[in-house]
Amino acid sequence: MRGRIRLSRGVPDIGRDKSGNWRAALAACLADGMGRAKAFGMELDPPVDARALKSRSAILAAFTRLALEKRMEAIRIADIVAEAGVGRATFYGHFQGKEAVMLAALEPLLVALGSIASGRAAHSYIAGMTAHCWERRALFRALLDSSAVRAIQRRLGEIIGQRLAARGLEGPAPALQATGLAAAQLAMLRSWVGGEVQCTPDEMATRLIECAAIVLDTRP
Repeated sequence: MRGRIRLSRGVPDIGRDKSGNWRAALAACLADGMGRAKAFGMELDPPVDARALKSRSAILAAFTRLALEKRMEAIRIADIVAEAGVGRATFYGHFQGKEAVMLAALEPLLVALGSIASGRAAHSYIAGMTAHCWERRALFRALLDSSAVRAIQRRLGEIIGQRLAARGLEGPAPALQATGLAAAQLAMLRSWVGGEVQCTPDEMATRLIECAAIVLDTRP
C-alpha cells in the first residue's frame, strides 16, 4: 500500500477536519499516522484496505514514540517493527526505511511550512501549526537536533519549490531560494523549540512569514 493524502479542493495546502480545524488533522497524522487522517475528513489516494491502513498507522505512531525516547541515529528498523507490532515484510511494504517513516510523519507540518511560499497562507493558519509544534516541542527538538534534519530540509525545499513553481517561478534562482528558505525556517524552529529564543507561537508564525518575504523578496 502506498497511500498518501490528497488535499481537497478549497483547503489551503493541508487537510482540515470536518469542522475546519486543520490543527486536529495535523495532530492526527503526526501522532497516529495516516489512519486517523481519514477520520478528520482528509481523503486518501489511492484507496487502501483497512488492514494496510492500520499497519501504516501503527508504524508511524511507533516511530513517533521512539523518536521521543531515542536519537534518530539510534532508532533501528527492528525497534520500529517491534514497537508497531508488525513484521519486517509489512514495514517494507509501506516504507523504504526509517527516514521515509520520519518524513511521512512530518509531511503535514512540512506542507504547512511550505504553504508560506505560496503567498496565500493566512497568519492564523500558520499560527495553528506553530502552536502544535510548541506543544510537541520535545519531538521536534529531537528530530531537528539530529542528522535527520538534512532529509527534513531537503523535503521541505522540494515542497517550497513546488509552491514557487505554482507561482510561475522556476529555474536555478527559485531553486536556491527554496533551499535557503527551507534552511532558514528549520533553523528558526530549531532555535525556538530548543529554548534558544523565546516567543509565542503567534509571534513565531509572524517571523516565519516575514522570513519568507525576505528570502523570496516579496516584501511590499
